[in-house]
Amino acid sequence: MIIRMTLFSLLMMLTFLPNVLAGKIEISLKDKVILEEDEITIKDISTVTGDDAGLINEVESIVIGNAPGANSTRRINKSFITMRLKSANINVSDITFTDAKSSLVSVESTKIKGFEIAQKAKEYLLDFLPMDDRETTVELGRIPANQWVPKRRDKIDLNITLIDTSKDRGKIELVVSASSEGKRFFKVPVYFNVRVFEFVAIAKRKMRRKQQITRENIYIARRDTTRMRGVAFSSIDDLKGMTTTAPVLANTILTDHMVEIPPTISQGSLVKLIVQKSGFKIVTKGLAQQTGYKGEVIRVKNINSKKMLYGTIVDSDSVHVVY
Repeated sequence: MIIRMTLFSLLMMLTFLPNVLAGKIEISLKDKVILEEDEITIKDISTVTGDDAGLINEVESIVIGNAPGANSTRRINKSFITMRLKSANINVSDITFTDAKSSLVSVESTKIKGFEIAQKAKEYLLDFLPMDDRETTVELGRIPANQWVPKRRDKIDLNITLIDTSKDRGKIELVVSASSEGKRFFKVPVYFNVRVFEFVAIAKRKMRRKQQITRENIYIARRDTTRMRGVAFSSIDDLKGMTTTAPVLANTILTDHMVEIPPTISQGSLVKLIVQKSGFKIVTKGLAQQTGYKGEVIRVKNINSKKMLYGTIVDSDSVHVVY
């Protein structure tokens, strides 16, 4: 009798055991996880097993939250996961946890060193700066701070921007930014002090206003032109025929605003007025009423008739009357 009762009980247990286990799943948390994604799901931090494939897929896809930032961690424990399960309308009585009590999550991160940021900016600047006929020194103002990016190094692009493309000397600012797949992670300014040394034309001695520039009163030498205003001249031939616009001290670098090409005719100058029509040519005396250069039209006065005329400057003493 006892044997029969035992066999009966065993049979009943075997009969109902599948129903008892049906729908039950286990969540085995991983001790540490390194992710690439921005979101954390239960599948990322655990192994989910059981005999209900639909429930397993549903549980695995539940979002726990955002992944931590670069070079940081986030610890997720069972109670927090249970809360997420309840929020997703999962019957937590069907869930059991095994192994670890929590999971430490981090993201795959890269440290971009300040030296690398500065080096990339310097390479970009050197490619931009003109180097012909001049010597340039580029000094870094300060190494920027290290930057952490939540991506693998091979997925990170460093982009450099020059703030003022019109500057080629003095304090120059560039901006280095890191991005991946269209998302920018940091933006760092980098400053350089750029000094320029060039061969330029220099006054040998003090020069007065309107003085003709010749080879005897200038020389060519190498100078620091970093803080110089205006455009300097690298050749004596570039100054041929020019005069000073104001007094110039000795050993002064000549720049474009200090010199000019003198006008062909100055206001008040006596000139020859040439009137030429088909079959005849008349030359008379005139008085320039304006200053001008060869090819320009100026107003002139016929000294004999006192009539005001307009003519094209031919040379330093001739004007061809046009009307």
